[in-house]
Amino acid sequence: MTAEAFLGVLLADLRFPTSRSLKGKRSPVSSLRDVMHGRFKASFSEVGFQETWQRTRILVTIAASSARQAGERLDEIDRYLHGREFEVARVLVKTVAAVEALWDIDS
Repeated sequence: MTAEAFLGVLLADLRFPTSRSLKGKRSPVSSLRDVMHGRFKASFSEVGFQETWQRTRILVTIAASSARQAGERLDEIDRYLHGREFEVARVLVKTVAAVEALWDIDS
């Protein structure tokens, strides 16, 4: 019997309209990273627009034992993002996939 495993992925563009420098953007991004790790037990990476002071692209990934659990956690993360001092310009990807669908792990 194979244990079920699911990955959830959220890729989003964020805007920081009040930021006037890269240093000004760094604080909320660092805080967001800490919340993703601590509260949501999610992996977090800033994957785009690192040198732009009013914009960033983030990738958040989670692992779960069911598709439902993964989807619920992604929804929580999405709601959390929309309730912050920055703007969610757009969510590019929000998906859940079974690990078995991504890799042939039984061979």
